[in-house]
Amino acid sequence: MNFKIKYISFVILSSLLFFSCKKEIIKSVPTTDSTSIKTEALQTDSTVLNPTDSLYTLVDKSVIGTQFLTKSSLTPRLKTLLAADYDEMVKNWNTETPFEKQENILHAWGCKQHDCNSYSYDLFIDVKNNKINVYKFAKSKLTIFKEDNFTIEIKDNLLKDLNIKKKNADIKE
Repeated sequence: MNFKIKYISFVILSSLLFFSCKKEIIKSVPTTDSTSIKTEALQTDSTVLNPTDSLYTLVDKSVIGTQFLTKSSLTPRLKTLLAADYDEMVKNWNTETPFEKQENILHAWGCKQHDCNSYSYDLFIDVKNNKINVYKFAKSKLTIFKEDNFTIEIKDNLLKDLNIKKKNADIKE
């Protein structure tokens, strides 16, 4: 009798140990593209989602991957600045460059996939003065959105690139 109790106890303990250590089996792997993977990985990164204090951490990061347009602490300001154009910008920001830094200015560029000539956007953030400018190129027309009517001074390579875009879009100075 004592042997049966030990045997049954052993079986129960072994079963409990086996089931408690069993690893979860993944039944299906979701199909994602690299942007989705970056997005999910960055959702918990508070420095990216709340970039007011550390905007420079965005350098070399994707606007789409960081969900900057839709989930950053600057999103409400972008919505206010662009008003009705905000949704269009988010929708058409498909092809992009990562954030780059020149002095105190952060810059990123995005456009409508396969149609950059129709819709493209240049996002400039003056970190020192805490202001945003958005340049919208749409169908040979340039619209500049200036937060608090503040003009960010664009110079050197950023100015050169902007002037090339103006020329390509046939926009007069």
